Amino acid sequence: MSTVSEALKAVREALLLADKVKRTADATLELTKEVRDHDRRITRLEAQWDTAMQFSTGSSRKIEGPR
Repeated sequence: MSTVSEALKAVREALLLADKVKRTADATLELTKEVRDHDRRITRLEAQWDTAMQFSTGSSRKIEGPR
């Protein structure tokens, strides 16, 4: 009888482990989506920053040019 109970205990542990792996995979997928969203936002901010720097550099040259 102890062999059967040990087998059932092993099956329960395997099911619990499988559930934990599934929850971890789901959490990882959600984190992946968030990281991609942050990456896109950072990329947009970098593009805006570069554009602002180009405009500020370009406008200062125009002001200094006619002197």
